[in-house]
Amino acid sequence: MTTLEVVLLITGDSAQLHEFGGFEFRSLAVPSRGSAEIALWTVDVPEGGDGTPHRASKEEVFYVLSGSVTIQGQTAGAGDAIVVPPDTELSLTGGPARVLVATSVGIRGTLADGRTITPPWSL
Repeated sequence: MTTLEVVLLITGDSAQLHEFGGFEFRSLAVPSRGSAEIALWTVDVPEGGDGTPHRASKEEVFYVLSGSVTIQGQTAGAGDAIVVPPDTELSLTGGPARVLVATSVGIRGTLADGRTITPPWSL
């Protein structure tokens, strides 16, 4: 059996923009863009950003590209990463900052009010 390998280039300026709670998410490597296993996006955190508390169904890695953010009492600056296990309540606060987020395809979030969502920037 022969496997056809295709390397994809996804440019940052082509990333689809999604806004949620004052934060801006840009989809990079997600299923709609050709990724099969890993979901990757950036989130721009506004100054004084106070994200919606939620639990994610998959592990997430937050890599700070610029600025600083706090998650669960852990403050990270540019070049730092925070690893959040699945089903851990979190809220992203701080800013201004740009953060690269990596997780697995199929992630779902449960908000504090019990609603479950599939983040559109992860599709």
